[in-house]
Amino acid sequence: MQQMWTELDQYIESHLIPEDPILTQTLENTAAHGFPDHLAVAANQGMLLQMLIQMNNCKRVLELGTFAAYSTVWLARALPEDGYILTMEGRDTHAAMGQENIDRANLKPTVELKCGRAADILRALPEDTEAFDFIFIDADKQSYPEYLELCLARSHSGTVIFLDNVIRAGALLDENNKKPSIEGLRDMFSLMQNHPKILSCTALQTVGSKGHDGFALAIVK
Repeated sequence: MQQMWTELDQYIESHLIPEDPILTQTLENTAAHGFPDHLAVAANQGMLLQMLIQMNNCKRVLELGTFAAYSTVWLARALPEDGYILTMEGRDTHAAMGQENIDRANLKPTVELKCGRAADILRALPEDTEAFDFIFIDADKQSYPEYLELCLARSHSGTVIFLDNVIRAGALLDENNKKPSIEGLRDMFSLMQNHPKILSCTALQTVGSKGHDGFALAIVK
């Protein structure tokens, strides 16, 4: 099945995802430095993020989990020139690679990368920091409940929050799986259920070149 899922992603990309030398350069530079590409979003997933930003006329984006900034480039390319992205990465080596790829991309919107634990960075933001229009969470899964609460505090009515990798090939259903990452995702689903600050939310399973996983999507009340 995995081979077919990958081939279908390639089919989709060949028909619907335009060739983009900046995005290709980002992937190639990441690979040249020995970083695994499976940690980045797939191209069709990147296009989905871009479309969500375009549909909602977003100008301010928050990203938790930069890795090598492939998703960051997708997010930035959807913004107007006066747009702004704050992206956060916990690992020094990933942050350095991400910053290099951001610099190489010559992006028009302002992209600010902060290295450190996302929860600490969010708590340290000035109280008068303007709310974000779109939030992409793709960091350590055990912290998703904490990240969600902190991001809701940095949102406004209508902010879209996208949480990636929330299905984990069905590991959520294995009662014997007590890994912190899986427990964190279960807690995230419980937190999203009837949350007073969330207008509506859902989650979708996905299959493709990245395997069997999925994402959750929420709109702030």
